[in-house]
Amino acid sequence: MPETTALPLAPMTPHAAISAFSYLRAVQAQDVEAAREFAGAEPRMAELLVDAVERIVVPVTALPGPEAGEPTTEMFALEALGRVLVSTVRT
Repeated sequence: MPETTALPLAPMTPHAAISAFSYLRAVQAQDVEAAREFAGAEPRMAELLVDAVERIVVPVTALPGPEAGEPTTEMFALEALGRVLVSTVRT
């Protein structure tokens, strides 16, 4: 298994987090106008979305450390799903 190194994330301001999630809610509700406004108000929206996903998805889906015992098939599937989700948001 390849060894990975996590770099510390820069602090995310509350305003940036709220903007990213507001944009996602507008997209989910198919409110194109609101999504456009949120994206226009925050020129770094793409980076904010990736940053939010990495902060939430990566820690939850990462394989546990050696103290957890042998990883199971489900752990590998969850970790792969997390990588796919982060890659999808990046693109």
